[in-house]
Amino acid sequence: MAGKSRTLQEAQAVAEQAKLDLTDLNSSVQSLYLSQDMGDHEVRLVELDSSMVKHLEAGNSLMVRGDKADMAVVCTDDSTFELKSTQTTNSLLLLPDCRAPEQLVGGDGCLLHKEVYCISHLYLELKQCRPKLKKLQTLLQENVFTGPEYESDEKHTGKKYTTTDLLSLIQASEKELLQELRKLHAVHYDGYWRLVDFDYMGNVLQYIMDTVDCQSWSYDQIPTDKLLSMEDNVYPRVVLQHCLDCYGDRKTMELDGGSEEVHVLSEDKVCRYFAEYLLKGVGKFNLAEFLQTWKESVPVGMTTDLQQLEGVALIDKKSHPQVISHFPVTGLPEDAPDRFNRLFRTREKWTLEDITPYIRDLCERKQTVGSLLTKFARASTLPDGTKVYNSRVPIK
Repeated sequence: MAGKSRTLQEAQAVAEQAKLDLTDLNSSVQSLYLSQDMGDHEVRLVELDSSMVKHLEAGNSLMVRGDKADMAVVCTDDSTFELKSTQTTNSLLLLPDCRAPEQLVGGDGCLLHKEVYCISHLYLELKQCRPKLKKLQTLLQENVFTGPEYESDEKHTGKKYTTTDLLSLIQASEKELLQELRKLHAVHYDGYWRLVDFDYMGNVLQYIMDTVDCQSWSYDQIPTDKLLSMEDNVYPRVVLQHCLDCYGDRKTMELDGGSEEVHVLSEDKVCRYFAEYLLKGVGKFNLAEFLQTWKESVPVGMTTDLQQLEGVALIDKKSHPQVISHFPVTGLPEDAPDRFNRLFRTREKWTLEDITPYIRDLCERKQTVGSLLTKFARASTLPDGTKVYNSRVPIK
């Protein structure tokens, strides 16, 4: 309580003893003293950058997300941040009514008594990170959508999740969550997010292409509303719309009578689906035979290309004959060390071209594939001059 009995002259005397020029200081002085009930205040300090401060000042909120077993993260509407406890040797004082230097300018000079409610050497630090999304796929697999006629089947009694449910369980911002749901081709059906059965989605896609051929439309100009409004459609409107969005792109066409929304089927996405259909569950496939079968399976007018299989399949060029196998990036661990361990367990040496599709999503903000490889892999050159990467640590 000594701070309350100190006078302005005593405070100025202390400044002079510290060899400070009083003309460089504010005429008003804040005298600090410790509150008698300091132990009654349980406070956690959080360090925020200027962008986060503006986010809060605009009336937005921060959400702390994570189960008991998770490391907590903080989410804004569009970003995710790690929440870490940091220790400092400095004493951090919490004063509810402390004034900044610019608030003390002017006046005849006075002594302001300020009560310190808390002293801490710990604070929470926020660092932007990748969202933790692997759990999302696991949750949605509890009840996969295979068509409205099977919704009451005993195989479809697993839990279903709304957007609110998922936000409470997944460590990601709402924007990042919705982006991942689109990436997984999840459909929002009857208020719930559902993964769509692979074969069922293929049947819907084939139905759309058959309808386009029957109506003499073009894959590059499918009239969206006409397709969705056909009376004899055998699939729900929301599922047809979802399939068009998954394997095509929306586009507005300017016509004589006005504008019309159309969908342009993506050659790469459609060809990738048929490739996965051929590769799923068959192990290794003779590459030459696969390429011929794949070419014959896609719609007339579409061209297959191995680049369409980035992050979906692996080719073993050392095998005789060469073989290809299904190896989707969506089935790999989310944690970087585990991801690299799995990759190097699958293949001892990787070229940059082959490994990039499988680690690109691990890059943090401003991080590159090259810096990731420097951290987790060791580079070497084969006798033919090819640069390859292998693990820095023993494979588990």
